Amino acid sequence: MKPFSLLTEPWIPVQYEGARLRITYQQLLCGEKKGDLCLPRDDLELACLQLLVAITQVCFTPFNRKELLARLKKPLPCDVFLTGVEDKKAWFDLNHPETPFMQIRGVKASEPTPMDKLLAGVADGTNKTFINPQGLAEGLCGSCTAIALFNMANNCPSMGGGFKGSLRGSTPITQLITGPDLRITVWLNVLHQDRLNNSVMPWYKDTAQQAPNYVDTVKAGEKICATNIGLNRGLLWQPAHFELLPAEDTGCCSVCNVTAPLYKGFNKAKFNYTVEGVWPHPLSARSFKITKGKKEEKFPSFTTTAPGWTQLSRLVVAMESKKEGQNPAPVLIQIRDDNLIRQKYLQFIIGGYRNKQATVLERRHDFFSLADGWAEHGEVIHHIIETGLGYKTALRRALYLFAEGIKDKNREIKGAGVNLCQSGDDLYFQQTEQWIRDIFADIDFSEPLPAMDRLRFQLKQTIQALFDQLTQPYRQEPKMLKALALARRSLNKSLAGLQPVVAEEN
Repeated sequence: MKPFSLLTEPWIPVQYEGARLRITYQQLLCGEKKGDLCLPRDDLELACLQLLVAITQVCFTPFNRKELLARLKKPLPCDVFLTGVEDKKAWFDLNHPETPFMQIRGVKASEPTPMDKLLAGVADGTNKTFINPQGLAEGLCGSCTAIALFNMANNCPSMGGGFKGSLRGSTPITQLITGPDLRITVWLNVLHQDRLNNSVMPWYKDTAQQAPNYVDTVKAGEKICATNIGLNRGLLWQPAHFELLPAEDTGCCSVCNVTAPLYKGFNKAKFNYTVEGVWPHPLSARSFKITKGKKEEKFPSFTTTAPGWTQLSRLVVAMESKKEGQNPAPVLIQIRDDNLIRQKYLQFIIGGYRNKQATVLERRHDFFSLADGWAEHGEVIHHIIETGLGYKTALRRALYLFAEGIKDKNREIKGAGVNLCQSGDDLYFQQTEQWIRDIFADIDFSEPLPAMDRLRFQLKQTIQALFDQLTQPYRQEPKMLKALALARRSLNKSLAGLQPVVAEEN
């Protein structure tokens, strides 16, 4: 088979000055060509950026902050690039005869699996024919195949019983810092060795020479301690046994429409092992709880339809108590502590999936901006989120009382029997999301009160209007008037409780 190396092939899909093209990894890092990532699926675009970061981290881990700053400032010299990738060529060739990228040679299967199984949400879920047209993943080019393999290994739920998930569990949230261009964005998400050794991965030096587990394979049934997994091995961890079928004749890629040799299927096989502990992925926040004296850690994921801003506190604010805590992604901590960017505001992407077991229910991809002062004022970020959720809860509580009524020793008010809570949640998030995003981007963190007052006013107006809108159809029913009055009193009481407490003058 003809080699397809991610280190030399023009596989990175970009758009520059209106034109779409494929550039090589060397052209990107050495500044020979520019462009923004351009893929038709947001999850594959995020996975492509994540893959570029992983390759750069593996091949060019800077020694310290000074070297990382130099990489951010100027493109990589060509001779440094060639030296850095020389001993990694066998790791990143999609068709390598012995160690193909993210694959295991010799996988036996009763029949090939179609390529749509590598694209999250295409082959499963409800209404798939309506949402995903037939033939969407009939054949994939080398670029889309490599990205999809990496995405499946790192970000997607497993393929079901007997197949292992990623080192971060099922559908983790990935967080990536963004810069003014793609080259700088990649380097902003690379950790330097001093940080790895001192705080992120104390076992970094001892494991620095490890190869990915598709090169140095895991034994069936093996128990692996997370602290024995090195940086290279963890970033390129392949939890499943996949092997692509050889690329067939040239055709049009079902995802990106580029004409290239196409992969139309792969073999997969179940393979069991156990990883004990949590591996500290550079692009993920972690939370923990102390249960019966034992620390239990996990990575955040999207578990509801609530917008991404509801997750920001645990993604960017470090908090710790005797029983629980949370830590931002190591790349964000590095940005915060090492002063790697000239601007004081922070821009980043979060992405992932919402799933039910092996089925993907929703793709998530959000971009956020945090104003100057975000690093020193985590309590304000937390307060903004609590305020936004507090008004949503006030509306939901009122709508619940309208539907269910109340019954206790002193009184009984029959509810309307119409559940409007989910509709209220959905409309609230739709109408208020932009305000929440704007306050994160524009607030003066050192003097947050004026902005918070404006936000509370906007949220109060919104939920009052939504309550009227949702209950309007039932106001002409006399039997529902008591439930309506009960719900409105609840709403007014909640709104009063959400106002800031003003200290009395002495």
